[in-house]
Amino acid sequence: MKLEEIKALCSKNFATHKATLIQNTDRYCIIDWRRADGGINHYVNYIVDKKRGSLIVSGDLGDSIATWYNSLDLANLKSYIHYYISKIQCSSDLYSYDEDDVIEDIKARLDEPDVLEYIEENDRFESEEEFWEFVEDEVSSSIYDRFIPSQNLSDVIEEIYYNSWEWLSDCGKRISTRVYLWAEGFYMACNQLGI
Repeated sequence: MKLEEIKALCSKNFATHKATLIQNTDRYCIIDWRRADGGINHYVNYIVDKKRGSLIVSGDLGDSIATWYNSLDLANLKSYIHYYISKIQCSSDLYSYDEDDVIEDIKARLDEPDVLEYIEENDRFESEEEFWEFVEDEVSSSIYDRFIPSQNLSDVIEEIYYNSWEWLSDCGKRISTRVYLWAEGFYMACNQLGI
């Protein structure tokens, strides 16, 4: 997701949000980020453990814990909140998977000449179109909360690219929109509070 898209999404979803500073001590800062009318749609609660360097996110958009393992202040955290994805220790909904993204990633990994050579040397597929229809069908039945390639798909892809086991299950893996909302929401809440 591009920065402009994230900003537009956050502007839309957080248009009426108001930040409330619940607590701000030497050790902890707690910020509620919710709609001004008190509604819980896209509500987020941020707890910062300044001494440990942790940010705990919970609320309507899911949960996560990110840790930097050193003390931090709110101004510094705000300035690098968009990099916190790499610091997340656990999360609900860290990644999302979409069929189109999975197929796009598979196509990016497989060279067209290799696919055509495979089709020519095997009698399983009559054409490149039939091959990609097979891939689409297998991908469609292999997405749950994540992409778990079927044995059929794995076998065929491995015949074309023998090391496919290293990358196939990561195809389509994208950072969930919720993660961007957590980060940008924290940034917006801090700005509202003058931090």
